[in-house]
Amino acid sequence: MFAFLPPHRVLAGVIAVVLGASPLVAIRAEPLSFERAQQLAENTAPENLARLAQVESAQSSVGPADALPDPKLMLGIQDLPIQGSGRYSFNGDSMTERQIGLRQDVPNSDKRLARKQLALASVDVAEAERRASLLEVKRQTALAWLNVYYAELSVKNFDQLDHQVALLRSTTPSRIAAGTAQAGDLLQADQEALALADRRDELLQNIAMARAKLRRWIGADADQPLADGPPTWGPILPHTQHTLGRHPDLQAATARVSEANAELADAIAQKKPDWGVELVYGHRDRQFGGDMASLQFTFDLPLFSGSRQGPRINARQHAVEQREAEQEAMLREHKAELESGLAELERLKKALERSQQSSIPLAERRAELSLASYKAGKLPLNEVIAARRELIEARLRTITQQSQFNQLSASLYYAYVEGLK
Repeated sequence: MFAFLPPHRVLAGVIAVVLGASPLVAIRAEPLSFERAQQLAENTAPENLARLAQVESAQSSVGPADALPDPKLMLGIQDLPIQGSGRYSFNGDSMTERQIGLRQDVPNSDKRLARKQLALASVDVAEAERRASLLEVKRQTALAWLNVYYAELSVKNFDQLDHQVALLRSTTPSRIAAGTAQAGDLLQADQEALALADRRDELLQNIAMARAKLRRWIGADADQPLADGPPTWGPILPHTQHTLGRHPDLQAATARVSEANAELADAIAQKKPDWGVELVYGHRDRQFGGDMASLQFTFDLPLFSGSRQGPRINARQHAVEQREAEQEAMLREHKAELESGLAELERLKKALERSQQSSIPLAERRAELSLASYKAGKLPLNEVIAARRELIEARLRTITQQSQFNQLSASLYYAYVEGLK
């Protein structure tokens, strides 16, 4: 016999089978490790795709940068009479010609070389900006992933306090009945539970905000559960300052200086004359001697360079000075950022060590003593809860310090270690 199932159960079974066999679902169920988040950002972030298109565009412009202009086709009529008995006649005058010709303009070699150098500098700028953009995307993804990780870790630690307060709350009525607790302890426990609920909401909000920032860089995969812990970054050494010239931002600044120098060279080249050549074939009626050909050359005459080319050269010189000053300012900014970052990293390292070695052990000891005194009837419940709360707050502060330390390490790593490779 056949058993007939309700339609909604059949549909549910089909969906379960399809979803179970779907590779897409399997991919989406994959935990989100730090390395996988970096790969997703590198491959899908629109900033990276935009910079890659910019590089390809600049590279495509190099080839024709120093090419000659397109030749010009000339069509016309010369010496057509417009008066007399033979007016508007192509065959009524010996001077009338129907002409066809070609003209080729030839910019001077310095101008073509400057344009070639300008195109190559644009490629260098695009490459450096693409590299800088990639590192910035990876840095922002790292910070967002770390925010999610430590926000969720804070909630896990907070759950311990919540659980402990709930246990104390559940034992309070029996302790009141036994005379080892006061009647107001129950009210205090309820008030503390409400305060903890507000604190939990703040921590959950932090998770939601961190997930939103991560989603900005990797899309819907940011909603997957995290896998593993944060990586360990290599040391950020002070001698990195001596290799700052390889930083993508500074490489882009150097390329912009080259770009400005190429524009200056192009402006200077305007003072040298361009030239051109024309070849014309003229058709006349045979009764006037037949067809004719002509060849001529043209030359620019930069006679007014003081009022034309000169101001442009001055403008380009100032543009070079601007780019060089911006390059120096950027170098100083990166040096200051690296030095201050190393100092802050050292401070956070010491603060984290103090929290782990002193603050948390002291808070744990106080919580244990207060609980023992409460059980012996020597301490009210509110002081026990306060000691527990101080303990969890000490742990949350340690988590915050760990987050700040790792986030700063990631920022410095992607700027001054990964960026200088």
